[in-house]
Amino acid sequence: MREFAQERPAYVRMHLMGRFNTGPQRRLIVSTSPGGRIIINGRIAVSNDTIELVYFENFPVTIRAVAHHGYQLSRWEGIGANETVREFTFTLNKESTHLHARFDEFIHPMEGKLVINEICPKNGKAGDWLEIFNASRNRVSLKGWTLGDLKRNEFVFPEAYIGPNDYLVLARDSAKFVQAYPGAYNVLNGLNFGLNKRKESLALYSILGAMVDSIVYAVPPTDTSFTLNLLLPYLDNSEPDNWEFRYGDGSPNAANPYYVESRVRNVQAQWMQMGLAAGVLLLSLILLALRQRGLLGT
Repeated sequence: MREFAQERPAYVRMHLMGRFNTGPQRRLIVSTSPGGRIIINGRIAVSNDTIELVYFENFPVTIRAVAHHGYQLSRWEGIGANETVREFTFTLNKESTHLHARFDEFIHPMEGKLVINEICPKNGKAGDWLEIFNASRNRVSLKGWTLGDLKRNEFVFPEAYIGPNDYLVLARDSAKFVQAYPGAYNVLNGLNFGLNKRKESLALYSILGAMVDSIVYAVPPTDTSFTLNLLLPYLDNSEPDNWEFRYGDGSPNAANPYYVESRVRNVQAQWMQMGLAAGVLLLSLILLALRQRGLLGT
């Protein structure tokens, strides 16, 4: 049985070559440096390792680079690919092809400023959607950026912008979303993968492939609509303790409930302090006036 398992792949490839116009077999040897992984044809992931694969010449191969946090793709080695391109498709026209992805340390200037702020999976009225908040003072273009998950799904942003201290909503069905939230604005349609209602891992990548933001969540099973909200827009959203689970339809294009409530509590506390200070001042003035009139002993 061990010998059969070892020999079977070669026979299967020969059968395929005899049945289809596959062209000759080609070897593809891929490797990566620490700091990222490459995904082959959306199925095989290679991270800090070297593997050898066999493909056919007449079937092009698609390669995508995914940087880990704190890194970005520096260059491809072994073929004439553009150094800055994250994904490309090519034909294996040589007997053996070596491909290496090199990742270098890099912190994107928008890290900690462009954050996933609210997530709504499987909403019955609006469908799946998530909200991105821009905590910087600059208007940011997201054209060519990508949002991906661990299942190797990726959404590439078309022409899209987020103003300073403003929001952008990414929805699977914008018509359904706007009908559920008629006051929503800056809504981008076409999220091409669903958001899991139990557990999910999402990451936002810049146009050059640097990871700008990432979140992981795991929540208990429920049949009721809910949202996950970042407590405050300036907190580290990679920390689970900085998120709040709330039943309901959420607050797209607006501050999250905890943030609003904390602001209200802060204002109330300020007014109470001001009221206390005013009361002390008024009492002091009354006592002073009584002393001046001799109605109060020294």
